[in-house]
Amino acid sequence: MSCGTVVEHQLDMTRSGSVRVCGLAVVLLLFLARVARADSLTLAWDPNPETDVQGYVLSWGTQPGVYVTHLNVGNQTSAQATGLADRTAYYFVVQAYNSYGEMSLPSVEVSRRVGIPISVPGDFLGDFRSSLTVFRPSAGAWLVWESGGAASYVWGGAADIPVHGDYDGDGEADVTVFRPSTGTWYIRYSSGASLPPIVWGVAGDIPVPGDYDGDGITDVAVFRPSTGLWYIRYSSGASFAPPDWGGAGDVPVAGDYDGDGITDIAVFRPSNGTWYIRYSSGVSIPAPVWGGVGDVAVPGDYDGDGITDVAISEFSIR
Repeated sequence: MSCGTVVEHQLDMTRSGSVRVCGLAVVLLLFLARVARADSLTLAWDPNPETDVQGYVLSWGTQPGVYVTHLNVGNQTSAQATGLADRTAYYFVVQAYNSYGEMSLPSVEVSRRVGIPISVPGDFLGDFRSSLTVFRPSAGAWLVWESGGAASYVWGGAADIPVHGDYDGDGEADVTVFRPSTGTWYIRYSSGASLPPIVWGVAGDIPVPGDYDGDGITDVAVFRPSTGLWYIRYSSGASFAPPDWGGAGDVPVAGDYDGDGITDIAVFRPSNGTWYIRYSSGVSIPAPVWGGVGDVAVPGDYDGDGITDVAISEFSIR
């Protein structure tokens, strides 16, 4: 099965055996099971077309950029990393080598937290793909495209905000709305069952659902712009002292920016185009400047490495 990965820089091995910079992209093969085994992960990458490639070395560790384990897999394009600890984030790279034993530079780093259910954003069908979905506020209707037609659900109303996520940890997105007027969350599980409404938030709060404790289940959460506080209710029902991150005018852009499988608290400040990211570990990073006044923040995993990318949609008035 092809991974469909784009190799941005090919490994160029000349007759003298020199190696040019290589940017092989690695793709985790996590679509084989909803929950990755707690002790192993299977990875795959696109083959390099150069004729003198003799094999690949897969390396990994539990910190970004720090790889303590190395596996020479020979001239094959997939391998299994074993001996992994449950619920731990691992970071992987692959390098090619030639007949002289010279190595390319590492590929783009990818990450995965093992033993945690896999959920693709907007995957209402359980096929590891985001579904084409429309929420029609006027009727509270959800239209989910399926092969051969569309499934429809009536869930919500005109003033509600769609906040779908995997709230039961089964790997499928659940139809969910947040009602700003009352701060109430209405969750309809993919099984068809529903939860009692959850009151979490007040008027003016912005819903920011995410997996903030890394258990594979979407947590109910809101960002309060007036105070810059984040109120997070874990899937277990527990909550903690709300962290202060951001303020009036900031846009919440929660995502997994370090690839550890846990949603990070983050805001985008349109007035200066700065992204302020607070890792789940509690540390923060130098704030990247990307965008400006009038831009819309659209964070997402655009290169498939398991890490949320900083991105904006630029609009101009003509």
